[in-house]
Amino acid sequence: MNFKFKDKKIIPKVALIGRPNVGKSTLLNRLTRTRDALVDSTPGLTRDLRYAEIKWDNLTMQLIDTGGMGRSPDMDSISRIVHEQSLRAVEESDMLLIILDVKEGLTPADREIVDLLRPYKKPYLIIINKVDNPSRELDLGEFYELGVNEVIPVSAEHGKGINALMTRVVDVLKHMHRPVKDIPEDLEGLTQESKNKPIRVALIGRPNTGKSSLLNMLVGEPRMIVTDVPGTTRDAIDTLLQRPGRKDILFTDTAGIRRKTSVSDKIEKFGIIKAINVIKACDIVLIVMDISEGITDQDKRLIGYTERYGRACITLFNKRDLIQQDQSLVKLRSGELERAKRFISYSPHLNISALTGKCVNRILPLIDDVYVDFNALINTGSVNSVLQKALAKRTPPISKGHHLKIYYTTQVATKPPKFLFFANYPDFIPSQYKRFLANQFREQLGLKQTPIRILFRKRERRP
Repeated sequence: MNFKFKDKKIIPKVALIGRPNVGKSTLLNRLTRTRDALVDSTPGLTRDLRYAEIKWDNLTMQLIDTGGMGRSPDMDSISRIVHEQSLRAVEESDMLLIILDVKEGLTPADREIVDLLRPYKKPYLIIINKVDNPSRELDLGEFYELGVNEVIPVSAEHGKGINALMTRVVDVLKHMHRPVKDIPEDLEGLTQESKNKPIRVALIGRPNTGKSSLLNMLVGEPRMIVTDVPGTTRDAIDTLLQRPGRKDILFTDTAGIRRKTSVSDKIEKFGIIKAINVIKACDIVLIVMDISEGITDQDKRLIGYTERYGRACITLFNKRDLIQQDQSLVKLRSGELERAKRFISYSPHLNISALTGKCVNRILPLIDDVYVDFNALINTGSVNSVLQKALAKRTPPISKGHHLKIYYTTQVATKPPKFLFFANYPDFIPSQYKRFLANQFREQLGLKQTPIRILFRKRERRP
């Protein structure tokens, strides 16, 4: 039988919660078998939320690695925002893994965290980390003072107790399932509701690429501090552009996102966290780059953030006036951009000058066009017609000895459009065939300026 979570999430989310330096990122690395999460002995190193998808015992889940929780009167602004981010992870998750440190014992901060989380009524497990040898198990008794019937000892660093932990996680998650019925219940209602909200547009880019100058040009009056000093904009600032007869646009100008290794002060670090949160919350990202400097590694990272979080995107080469006569350089930059955008080839591009206004008047109409694709709702008959054409054009391959069949599909979300395919062996669909289907749907449905997401699920057998 197929299952769906009560909050309509397709993949369950499991948040790793605890004080700083109890081993949350180490546990994430152990579970993902990678070193993708940043791990260090410095308390509070993980600042923003980190997501990783894993499959355990045939159950796919998404892990959320959070920064350290904890409240105290002397918390600085960064610690406060990290704490708030952790609470947001709690809200969006289906299950919590509360991680404690056996070497430090049960601390008042641990008790406070558990008390803080109980009102959320999320299922949770108490994980005691750093139990590196049998003698440490003698120290587990005090953790039962939290009022739980079970604590799970592990050593994330050495891999001890991981199988027992994940067996319990899978068991809890499977008991949260219920049969899939109608998907979705009110997608049209959600789309109708979005008609009353402004289009959320984030301006992101490296420092001093001209984001604030561009915003001033778009809204028709100076609202941002514009200087030649990189990093003038420290906060994410909202500006509402009201347009009678058309959807309003809520612009958010962010601090310039630098490489993390180059960020030296806490205010800049706070700005990075805010900027990434703005990307997650917006509809469309305007990535502003300096055409005179070309595509940098950091520009590529910003493109990666946009693709990772499924946002629509418009790339802008600003300061076109600086290389007005150098057509060879313009051609070179176009080639660089083409290579950098290979994963977001759907995103349109403009060469502009926020200083002179060249081509800036094309941005607002382009935002409107992109938003139509990003918020598109396609009827089930149309999407299945496209599916049948795609299957006729290229049949699913044989994978690992299985003859793959895709039966039907339905749209389950907008912003971006998301389609759920029902198949006989969904876990064996090759990635290249998934890309083929995504490209066919984008082309045949006219969704050429938006990311789309495709998911696969095993078709429920009829009795």
